Amino acid sequence: MMGLGKIESGGSDVPNTQVVDADDFRTVMRQLVGSVTVITTEEAGALYGFTATAVCSVCAAPPTILIVVNKSARTHPHIDQKGVFAVNILAKDQKDIAQHFALKSDDQFNSIKYSVSERGVPILDGVSAHLECEIKHRIPIGTHTIFIGEVIGTGARPCAPLVYHDAQYGLVAHL
Repeated sequence: MMGLGKIESGGSDVPNTQVVDADDFRTVMRQLVGSVTVITTEEAGALYGFTATAVCSVCAAPPTILIVVNKSARTHPHIDQKGVFAVNILAKDQKDIAQHFALKSDDQFNSIKYSVSERGVPILDGVSAHLECEIKHRIPIGTHTIFIGEVIGTGARPCAPLVYHDAQYGLVAHL
């Protein structure tokens, strides 16, 4: 059974400060539903991208978001160097694109339709929405970096996004 244990100390319950098991943490985090995105950037004429769900709104004034990128991801140094990235929020019919960018291939953009923004960042065709961001802060944490980006460009169309829950792709259903 997962959960925080209690340590008896002087007659009062004190939360257990031991490290949570990584597998237990992953099991719980799989219960969060996330929009499926492809984070893209460019550096020295080469295009880079990877599938991600670790994207979050920070504030509306100024419009700011954060992305969380594993330092071992090959796109990480290019986002860091370029200082600009795009969050492509995949549409409900783009599961194949999510799977494509989850793989490690040498030319990820060879078979993908996209356009390039004024800032040189790839925007994938057919996405539900996109945000183009300029990095304002970098926060290293463990194996990852949190990139906080001010939104400098957007686009959206009336289309439901692709979502990810419990290690499976899904669709949004309104109640």
